[in-house]
Amino acid sequence: MKATVASLIAIAVWALAMYAIRHLRKPRLRENIEAYLYLLPAGVILLTFWFFPVIFSIIISFTDWVGASRLSNVHWMGVENYKRALTDPDFRQVLYNTINYVVYSVPLTIAASLVVAMMMNTRVRGVGVFRTIYFLPYVTTWVAISIVFKYIFNEQFGLLNYFLSELGLPTFGWLNESRGIIEMVLRDGLGLPLPQQMHPLLAGPSMAMFAVILTSVWRDTGYFMVIFLAGLQNIDKTYYEAAEIDGASPWQKFRNITWPLLSPTTFFIAIISMIAAFKVFVPMYIMTPTGGPGRTTQTLVFYLYQTGFQGYKELGYAAAVAYVLFVIILILTFFQNRVFGKKVHYE
Repeated sequence: MKATVASLIAIAVWALAMYAIRHLRKPRLRENIEAYLYLLPAGVILLTFWFFPVIFSIIISFTDWVGASRLSNVHWMGVENYKRALTDPDFRQVLYNTINYVVYSVPLTIAASLVVAMMMNTRVRGVGVFRTIYFLPYVTTWVAISIVFKYIFNEQFGLLNYFLSELGLPTFGWLNESRGIIEMVLRDGLGLPLPQQMHPLLAGPSMAMFAVILTSVWRDTGYFMVIFLAGLQNIDKTYYEAAEIDGASPWQKFRNITWPLLSPTTFFIAIISMIAAFKVFVPMYIMTPTGGPGRTTQTLVFYLYQTGFQGYKELGYAAAVAYVLFVIILILTFFQNRVFGKKVHYE
């Protein structure tokens, strides 16, 4: 009730101010004040729901705040939360899980998006319908997609295992398998002698994580297809005509024309997909609510959620984990920009 009254008073004051400035004699001053008053509502929203939470979370990352406790019971801990994050074995495990997800999902998504975009870059009748069909998964909510794919990957009655068995192929535990896919291929497929315990980055993502990766690729392909399609349609057709006159093969045209001229688009997609991959949470939480077998699908954001928001146990430590993740993304984005940005052809 108090919040509603305060909101009504604020709106009334804003409206009166807008009315009052119309009687100012100086037009320039009146225009400036009016412009700032129009920006004021958006500024208040940004200040309340963005700037203040960011500043507040930075402050609590240096404390032992648990959310439900009073401020008088909060103790300043300095950088202890950050030291704990960098030395905690649980944090290292979820970091490895997140890296596995990023390393496999981003290239697969880029490759699938590029292939589909090249298929859709034609003037065939009805191609717009197929473009829409490929884009539809992206506008579907992550929760709905995760629930559907959770049943598709079900070991007992999942649709995927059903088709594999009908084709006479081996079925998998998918969301119940904790071994890495590279480890499974080398040990089970090729019969190579491997150590009993492999490093998580060498073993690859677990089968459960790989199922989540496939789900992510299926969802995101349509969105990045649209971006690649815009890049493909921006390439001057005269390059291809000259290449055809010289007798270039389709692969030569792709390698020497399409791929170099798509480098700005690819660079942009690589950065935003990497950032999104580091922040992924919903599919892991829905498809593997406990973090998967052996916690192999527990990513950094999943770990942050469990640490800080399940029972509001350690919000100070969770805030520190969030800013460690921010620093990781910042460093990798800067690295991509400095190293791969030099190889981008804008003309």
